[in-house]
Amino acid sequence: MELSQDELPLIESDVENIDTLRVLHAAGLVEVRFSSVDADVQTAQVLFITGLGAATLRACGGATAHVPRAVLSESECDLEPSFD
Repeated sequence: MELSQDELPLIESDVENIDTLRVLHAAGLVEVRFSSVDADVQTAQVLFITGLGAATLRACGGATAHVPRAVLSESECDLEPSFD
């Protein structure tokens, strides 16, 4: 599943993906509503990709490219302006 291609909002229940969403949310790339920490089943509702998240997607290969969830947190994306 890829956030850039998924219809939002979506509900995520995979623990590893929820951890990734916590990182992306903390970085300001996505808006997510997390279930309570004492809930029987942990879920995350991805509401939308923020403007910064959309800019990150474009910097990593374009808005139409298939960008896996984890790529937003990797350092291979060049978000710094080039002065060359």
